[in-house]
Amino acid sequence: MTSAEIDAEIDLLILASDGLWKVMSYQEAVDIVKRIRDPQKAAKQLVVEALNIESKDDISCIVVRF
Repeated sequence: MTSAEIDAEIDLLILASDGLWKVMSYQEAVDIVKRIRDPQKAAKQLVVEALNIESKDDISCIVVRF
């Protein structure tokens, strides 16, 4: 478990399983989420992108916007 301070500079949080992170960099995920304002749609798009890259693992993803 990791904890981090959320300050005014943080505008989003991506919580995802290794099924996403094995095939996508943190920056790639952030770039996708920044293009999509709705957090639920952004999370779904991350899953779609990971599957398109042929992730073989289960994928769970939640996007939170502040």
